Amino acid sequence: MNSSFSQKLFRTFGQKRFYYRPWIRIENVRPTPLWKPLTFAVGTGSATFYVAQYLDKQKKPSAWNSRSLIDRRSNRSVIYSIIGINVGIFALWRIPAFHRALEKYAVMNPTFVNLPSIIVSAFSHQSGWHLLFNMMAFYSFAPAILDVFGKNQFLAFYTSSILFSNLASLLHNRLRYGVKAHPGSLGASGAIYAIAAATAYFFPNASVSIIFLPFIPIKIGVALLGLMAFDTWGLVSKRFAQYTFFDHAAHLGGGVFGWLYAKYGYSAYNRSVHPRPPPSSKPSFSKVISF
Repeated sequence: MNSSFSQKLFRTFGQKRFYYRPWIRIENVRPTPLWKPLTFAVGTGSATFYVAQYLDKQKKPSAWNSRSLIDRRSNRSVIYSIIGINVGIFALWRIPAFHRALEKYAVMNPTFVNLPSIIVSAFSHQSGWHLLFNMMAFYSFAPAILDVFGKNQFLAFYTSSILFSNLASLLHNRLRYGVKAHPGSLGASGAIYAIAAATAYFFPNASVSIIFLPFIPIKIGVALLGLMAFDTWGLVSKRFAQYTFFDHAAHLGGGVFGWLYAKYGYSAYNRSVHPRPPPSSKPSFSKVISF
């Protein structure tokens, strides 16, 4: 990269790759061994679920099984807080003085992994379009899953989906490119795929509409499979990979994690806390897929 580099991220909708500025000197730094991010992800994910279970165990079964107006308002505050964090980090990208810190902590470098960046990068968007479409998708899907899981389990699930999707991206880059310097990754799409997959599991009869085709309803499972097929193609096709800047591995990792957790993790979590019947009704609001 030359010193005049001032290019913004390519304005795509998914989790994206990031090209570093010249001040990042990587030639004298050893690549991060894989056991470090793996240990960090497993430890952090386990800790979040432990804390969530502890907090939910303090609730009485009657309170656990009921969904009051206060709970729903609290759930909305979680959604607005997550969106607010994303908007806040986006605003920091507009201030050059923060660029060095952001490129260190808010972009996941697959070769030289700064451990906090595995989480922080999922709240980081440098392009306004990237932020807009990801937050539209998050706001569309998150309320239904938040009502199913409850606040504590949702936050543990969301954090773990970030960890799992970014680990998938990291492992794919190491297997495909080795320890050669490779563009970093940022964006919330991996976690949003996890939420969308969980929504498809719990509400299989729900219909969604893609933002560019708002008048054509599509079964959520069909839409999700279509997106994941596209990402699989992007992952295995070397020719296609030359022209795309999506982090396909993160998308697929998030989708797989969301489906597996909805199928197995949700019931296991509930058994460890209090019995809670699974949801039986489909969402009462329309959803928009915006990846």
